Amino acid sequence: MSAEERLARIAEAHHKSLYSGGLTDGDCSECGWSWPCPTYVWATTARDPLASWNPADDEETP
Repeated sequence: MSAEERLARIAEAHHKSLYSGGLTDGDCSECGWSWPCPTYVWATTARDPLASWNPADDEETP
């Protein structure tokens, strides 16, 4: 399995929690962080899949 395929599987597991009637609490169903969770963003953002991830890489500088 390639790194891109593994990232796709990770992204599939992390999705917004949905309850009956389509209600949501706005959190990720897998990790509980606010949607979109950092794991989903990391797995779906175009970047080198073999590089380590640092959340500071995605922060905007003024």
